[in-house]
Amino acid sequence: MAANSMSKEYQALVKALGRGERGSRSLTLTESHFLIRGFSQGVGTKTQLAAALMLMRVRGETCEEVAGAALGLKSTISEQWSNLDVSIDWPCYAGKRELLPWLLLAAKVLASQGERVLLHGDPRSLSHRNHIADHVEGLNIPKASNPEEAQLALDAVGICYVDADSLSPLVAQFRELHQELGLRSLFQVAIRCTNPANAPVSLRSYFHPGLDKMHIKVAKLMAQTYLDTRHLDNSFHGSSHDKPDSGFDTKTDSTEVNHAEQAFALMGKVGIFKGVQGETEINPRISTELTITSRANSQVIHLPTRLEAFVGMNTLSSELALSSPQACLVLSQIWDQGETSDHQSGIHSKLSASVLTLAKLRQVAEASVISTLSAVYLLQGKYGNVSAAEYSADQAWRMR
Repeated sequence: MAANSMSKEYQALVKALGRGERGSRSLTLTESHFLIRGFSQGVGTKTQLAAALMLMRVRGETCEEVAGAALGLKSTISEQWSNLDVSIDWPCYAGKRELLPWLLLAAKVLASQGERVLLHGDPRSLSHRNHIADHVEGLNIPKASNPEEAQLALDAVGICYVDADSLSPLVAQFRELHQELGLRSLFQVAIRCTNPANAPVSLRSYFHPGLDKMHIKVAKLMAQTYLDTRHLDNSFHGSSHDKPDSGFDTKTDSTEVNHAEQAFALMGKVGIFKGVQGETEINPRISTELTITSRANSQVIHLPTRLEAFVGMNTLSSELALSSPQACLVLSQIWDQGETSDHQSGIHSKLSASVLTLAKLRQVAEASVISTLSAVYLLQGKYGNVSAAEYSADQAWRMR
């Protein structure tokens, strides 16, 4: 297709979204995929993309739009990531406010049990939050910047962290738009759904009510598309004028079959829950609905509260006012079951003045790890009920 014609087709997407109260409509899955993929190939401009994202944001993004965007993002991730042998996909994009990322301790337990865990996130987005990227190395979790490094780390210790910028060149551009406009877009949900290595189980967290239903529908739409890539061609609701020509390189043409994606679509499961401050970690202070969804069905499992009547959680870390190195030290000490000593980074005096606070931190850490491990075990189908999963999680944590 000629470049000029391609540009007009891209412009038609913005027009479809912005024709006014009566004339506008949402994008189909294919059109949303084209919005992202077309921008990555230089067909659409940054201005057009920003306008489309904000028009969708004001109206409220549909599941088809998010699924199409996730597929578009996935198409910009090198297929070398698909060749990695990963058993658990763990996206961590929200960060926390004051609390420490206890999920890393749960991930280390799983790695010690033979799982291969791929953590990924974006510490440059919402930089005021406490992201796992600042703590992984303190817990001896390797960072990887390419599939080769990730493979070496997974083979060596069964776990690694990857910055989202190393996955797709679009991450930085979406981040710039977010920071420039001051508004989130469908990207924040879509990036969580990419599952770069097509692991058989993938975790998805959310914060705002209703996003659980969106994640369920998005997961099913993506699975449907992985199994039948013609779904992209057949999903247009608009006129033929709105439909991009088949000459566009979508990387999801029906002749191109990604067997790893199809395997995930057939057998993979996604665990969806409201995480602590939106991060991918079970909150032990409340009962949590864990939705396990696959292409064929979905089920809801209720995880009980582990910290009944616990108060003051949000102020624990702020009371200590830990620097990043000190926070890493607390995490590693809890993992090692060690005690604080006088010579360790000057943290002894701070902690000795807050012995009760540190004891509470340990209590929160243990409850968070056991709850999060239980959710992963249930997602994997290792146990048929919550009690068995919790017992196994408790034993795994104690035997680490």
